Amino acid sequence: MDRRPFILSGLILGLVTFGALGYRITEGWSWLDCVYMSIMVLTTVGFGEVQPLNVHGKIFSIVLMTFGIGLMLYLLTLLAETVIRSVTDPSINKRRRERRIMNLRGHTIVCGYGQVGEAVTTALVSAKREVVVIDHRTEHIEWAETHGVHTLVGDATDEEVLRRAGLDRAASLVTVINSDPSNLYVVLSAKGIKPQLQVIARASDESAARKMRRAGADEVVNPYQLSGNRIAAMMLAPQFSRLLSGGATSDHFTVREIGVGQLLIGRSIEQLGRDTGALVIGIWRDGQVVRARAGEILQAGDTVLVAGAAHEVEAVEGQQP
Repeated sequence: MDRRPFILSGLILGLVTFGALGYRITEGWSWLDCVYMSIMVLTTVGFGEVQPLNVHGKIFSIVLMTFGIGLMLYLLTLLAETVIRSVTDPSINKRRRERRIMNLRGHTIVCGYGQVGEAVTTALVSAKREVVVIDHRTEHIEWAETHGVHTLVGDATDEEVLRRAGLDRAASLVTVINSDPSNLYVVLSAKGIKPQLQVIARASDESAARKMRRAGADEVVNPYQLSGNRIAAMMLAPQFSRLLSGGATSDHFTVREIGVGQLLIGRSIEQLGRDTGALVIGIWRDGQVVRARAGEILQAGDTVLVAGAAHEVEAVEGQQP
């Protein structure tokens, strides 16, 4: 943290205090009048004396004007320069951004800010998730900053860059660089640093996808295949496709995936529906989909797919600790 603004402010305050103390000793005025007179002399405002000065007060004023005014203006100039430089200096801005990243916990790291990376980041920010974007292209980072996310200029395949992005404190990582080898290397590096980290990677074909899964990626997505499947789904089942993509969400109906927190453990599907009005469509448990029967008891580690009016689904989310 740059302490110069505080040091300069302290010196200015000390100079004002010296002037006020001098007038207090020589003139015996109230502290308010002394401070007022001191600031007026040091800033060369020239409103006039608070009260007529005696000989000692005049001598002190000469000393204060001779030495104090120049020092005051010099300190004010340094303070203004320091403050402006702290706002405009790229190196200071970089350190400030990295300090903010150091305070993050449970965030998501997005490697690559192209079209796919921007779409992922936008969706995560809309869901109130903290995001750190890594990209080696300065212009892409500048564009990401306009969307209000944390950014880091660098090569995501470099383990040191991943550590600076707070990988050891992150909850998940998404690597969508437009290069299969780079994405594979990011997966290897991320899993090597934090094996329990959730990692989702982009792959251009099935061969690359298999390698990334072997490297430890939890999920691998081929955007071209995904787009094709989405288009086909829109033709075959348009309403269901809109529902899955979130296009059917409104205040009257929404679908959301919610992790089962401490307050939901041990409650039945029927009880949850009765308390919140929401409908549990399905349960994911130990990697398997479980039918949401009325008497099914929610367990630790479960994830539920909940549907209902927006306030009903939010009521379920409100059960999280």
